[in-house]
Amino acid sequence: MTSFKDKLDKELGEAPRFSQQLQERILQNVYQQDKQPRKWQYPTIIIGAVVTILFLIVIGPWKQVDTAKHASIVELAQHEVKQFTIAQNWEEDSFKAGRTGWILVQQTYKKDSETKLIANALQKAVISKKDNDYYAFRDVWVEFDNGQVVQLKVFLNNEQLAFSDRHTNIFYKVEDGDTASSFIALMRKDEKDISFGEMLTFLIIALFLRWLLEKAIRKKFSIPKEPKYINTGHQSTIYIANFIQGAALILFNINGWFIYTAAIFGFFVISMLSYIMIEYYYGREEKRHYVSIGSFTLLVPLIIVLIIYFL
Repeated sequence: MTSFKDKLDKELGEAPRFSQQLQERILQNVYQQDKQPRKWQYPTIIIGAVVTILFLIVIGPWKQVDTAKHASIVELAQHEVKQFTIAQNWEEDSFKAGRTGWILVQQTYKKDSETKLIANALQKAVISKKDNDYYAFRDVWVEFDNGQVVQLKVFLNNEQLAFSDRHTNIFYKVEDGDTASSFIALMRKDEKDISFGEMLTFLIIALFLRWLLEKAIRKKFSIPKEPKYINTGHQSTIYIANFIQGAALILFNINGWFIYTAAIFGFFVISMLSYIMIEYYYGREEKRHYVSIGSFTLLVPLIIVLIIYFL
């Protein structure tokens, strides 16, 4: 090192190459950079965001009701029904109906004729004993004008209508045949069965639009497609993000959380924002994050269209 410096000094001379003021500015900048905190780690942020969404989903889509003060169906039936939603569910140990706009594949009812029908069904209900002939049919979430909410698991036995209050586990039968028949007809009305073909068509259209948009963005801003990763750090971060999102996807499917609009929207938004930040951090010189931003701007309206279609 010393011999190299001596040769360099002979070539360039021993006079300082930088002024004293410039040397002080360089040293000051180096000192400030050393004092700055390390760059925040993208995987940590991704984990925190996913955990936050999971926590919000676990809280539940309906208003919290204190079961110790929860009124009986007989008492609540004296109040007017503000709105209610009905969701298909043949499982007795789960509940899939919720607040308007929160749950996918459910029907929402707010008209007077509809709210009066369910109010009449509640008024005609009497406490009974459940037998094995009843099977789970629908989930009904009801909000009353006094702000209280009930979750009803609806059962059928031929044309006999019954339900249980999930907060009190009390079983009721609707003794009025006409009322029961009218409410059963309402529950069977306008059922939305999304076929595999419809979902596949939607997916193909979404992927095709994304391919066109990506191709246009890469051509417009001369963004190279290869190499796929800038360096090993970029590759490792992408792998970690993919692993976390894959694990979250499996967890959502196991628990059936994708019926929640917030879960769907939150999952995809967090995923896309993560990729935008990663691509910006590692490839901003080549404007690689423009591709992720373009995909995000396309994904958001597609998700909104999908949610509206299911609702």
